Amino acid sequence: MKVDLHPQLPAVLTVLLDISGTVDVFTNSLVVYLVIFKSPALKRFRYYLLYSQLNTAVVDVYLAFLMKPVPIFPAMGGYTTGILATWFGISSHVQMTIMIFNMGMQAVAIFQTFLAKHQAIVSIDRRRVLRKLFYWRLVGIGFFLTIVTIWLYYLGDISKEQQIEYIRKNIPNLEQILMSNPSLDIYD
Repeated sequence: MKVDLHPQLPAVLTVLLDISGTVDVFTNSLVVYLVIFKSPALKRFRYYLLYSQLNTAVVDVYLAFLMKPVPIFPAMGGYTTGILATWFGISSHVQMTIMIFNMGMQAVAIFQTFLAKHQAIVSIDRRRVLRKLFYWRLVGIGFFLTIVTIWLYYLGDISKEQQIEYIRKNIPNLEQILMSNPSLDIYD
């Protein structure tokens, strides 16, 4: 497998993530403001929207500022250049586990918002209304699947020795570049 990393890739990704993260902070702030202060007609549903939007904001900030992933294609892996890696030395694997958790929570929030909207629509003619217990079981299944997914992902980490062996065998031309980054994680 022939893989080449352009030397400017981390710098370009950092700038792009900084720009998108800044835009995301402003747009998420605007949406949160609109949901809280400008949507009283939505009554309870606005809290579901707020929950969903706050989850989206967490994912955006985490990805753009705290993590800043640099993927290595076509190899499965990458490294991070964000605050968690540079200031705190947290491995990419742990950061990705947190990211998967955040994305799972975001998916559950969106699912819960759709369920709430469904309940509001079907309550008009009282057909196909979900019982509260069934509703909360569906939401609980979403949380359970998120926890199982992150647990399985976390356990799927391979040792640094195996990662080095994989790099030497499959992408030897990048060994020096990749070994210089302590947050590198490769999955075979």
